Amino acid sequence: ILSAPSPQQKAMSSTVTFKGWRVPQWNYKSWVEKMSSSHEAVWRKAGIFDAVVASTRKIIRNADLVLGIAEKWCPETKTFVFPWGEATITLEDVMLLSGFSVLGTPFFATLDSSGERILKNLNDEWCEIRRRGNVSWVTQKTWMDRFMNAGDELEHVGFLSLWLSYFVFPSTFPNVYQAVFPIAVHLSMGTKLALGPPVLAHLYADLALLQKHIKDSSKEDTVVANIGVTALFKLLQVWTWERFKELQPQPNPLLKDDQPRLALWSDLKQETTDARQILENSEMDSFEWRPYTKTVGNWKFPQFYPEKAISVPVSPSLDDEFISFARCNKVSLLVGMDNVESYFPNRVASQFGMLQDIPSIVPPNNLSEEAAWNDYNKPISAMELYIPSRSTEPCFTPTFSEWWRKTFPELQYSSKEKGIVVYAGTSKTRNIIGDNHCTSIVPSGSMMNSTSDEDDEMSVAEYLNRKRKCMEQAHVGRGKRTNQARKKRRKYMFLSHQTGDHGSVVFSGSENVADGSGCEAGDDIAMTPFVENNSSDPPLGANEEVRDNVMHGSNADLMDDGSMEPKRLFQEDGVMVGSCAEEKLCSNEAEKEDNVAGNNWFIGAGDDPYGKRIEKMKEQASSLEERMDKALKTVAWLKEKRAQKLRNIAAARLI
Repeated sequence: ILSAPSPQQKAMSSTVTFKGWRVPQWNYKSWVEKMSSSHEAVWRKAGIFDAVVASTRKIIRNADLVLGIAEKWCPETKTFVFPWGEATITLEDVMLLSGFSVLGTPFFATLDSSGERILKNLNDEWCEIRRRGNVSWVTQKTWMDRFMNAGDELEHVGFLSLWLSYFVFPSTFPNVYQAVFPIAVHLSMGTKLALGPPVLAHLYADLALLQKHIKDSSKEDTVVANIGVTALFKLLQVWTWERFKELQPQPNPLLKDDQPRLALWSDLKQETTDARQILENSEMDSFEWRPYTKTVGNWKFPQFYPEKAISVPVSPSLDDEFISFARCNKVSLLVGMDNVESYFPNRVASQFGMLQDIPSIVPPNNLSEEAAWNDYNKPISAMELYIPSRSTEPCFTPTFSEWWRKTFPELQYSSKEKGIVVYAGTSKTRNIIGDNHCTSIVPSGSMMNSTSDEDDEMSVAEYLNRKRKCMEQAHVGRGKRTNQARKKRRKYMFLSHQTGDHGSVVFSGSENVADGSGCEAGDDIAMTPFVENNSSDPPLGANEEVRDNVMHGSNADLMDDGSMEPKRLFQEDGVMVGSCAEEKLCSNEAEKEDNVAGNNWFIGAGDDPYGKRIEKMKEQASSLEERMDKALKTVAWLKEKRAQKLRNIAAARLI
């Protein structure tokens, strides 16, 4: 039963202004139609055709719906936190709903000489409009009076400047501003720009502001000032309609040719009046994890929504659609017009058809705009991309289910979820963050019972801070152990050099020994003098490659053939990659710190596989150290024996 919003909700709504929610006027639509007929080829080359067409669609605002979903926002994780898990608006949503590209040149790229000339002329026109009107700003009307139907070389770039100012990077006031002029010049020349990341970064930043405003407004005896948000919150409203069945109006029946997905929801008025209550009481079976994989009239599936799962070789000729899908799945940084935001698709792997495991914590990066973009724009280093079937069901590991219940005990998870698969693989299962914790079998749709008697209640922020602290401690401990191991190895190699024995000494054993990357080594570890990179420590300069793996993240899915073998998005030479080796090590080290402290809040105190694994690793390390000491003694004995032999030879010559 739907009820009217409470007086408190109405009062809060009156304090928020959505300044970036622009409605297209009839004259703007006619201008779009004219420009499209002349410049469609250029727009498609620049990757903005769908985005320009989407700007002609009107999305009727429902402030209560937007405020209800914004209340669930967590600024630390960049996700909406519900009783049953996390979800968020991703680059995939921005790309498919509004047509903004996630590939291309950064929006802040410099212009060449011809572009600088066009930019100068555009700035001169902007200043002339201000001078004639004796004003300090340029409105939509005055701008269109100058450029619409002008028929000169500046009309196209003038149109794009208006489009960018109003429908891509809107500001507090409905004016055309100079900051978008270089972007407009690039687009008018057919330069493909990645506009998706800055659009999403803007939305993430404003969601944090709005969530804080809602939180402050809920406090008693608190006077909260009005705020205005300028991001594209209409995208968030459409995202909510696509995902929550109970909140969506009846969508338009068919899409016309060359229309973006956003057109399904244009000019629709939502009758729901208590979105906040519906979201608060929502269950997982009411959430649509992959709405874009559902058949819609005239909706053409992108190549990354195949009927059956496929593996695509990575090559220079790899289609942009597959690269876009990989980019949407990659943990990275989003560079906005005046901010840089973290992007964590690994927390919502089910939205991409991947296996969801406990999300790893990526340390914050205070990178410059250029460095953040370079990080985002790294080429795919894997050999293959795994593309899940569009019929894939949401899938979670048992450890994720247990972790969620223990980390957020205040959120009541429904045990009656439908259509949800809990992956029940063996201990060899590779999961989203590369940790091999999938050891328990849990029936589909059920949850593991907690065995911990501890009071584990904590907020998301507290959890993140605690995990981050453990990771930092783990890094320090690992650094000390690595230095000690290197000193011993160098000493061993020096002694080997003194004896003249340049052969290889092989340590063999039946147990596995943890290597420097945090992965398990084979049964035999060969240590070769004078070839230090053959050691178990990572080579110098390996950090850059490790960081590349971290940013890719790691995801998995069930194969269509029923083998229950989860797949990763990124694969290399038959080995699944994308789970950062260092990230995995940090995770294991963090668990070690928790176990040492006697705090089993992460997994549960009853039967901790991490504690056993750490103890086994300690025993293996101790055994290896004993063998190394024995080898050093053997080398010293060989040295003495060789010296004695030389003395005997010298004595024989004197006889």
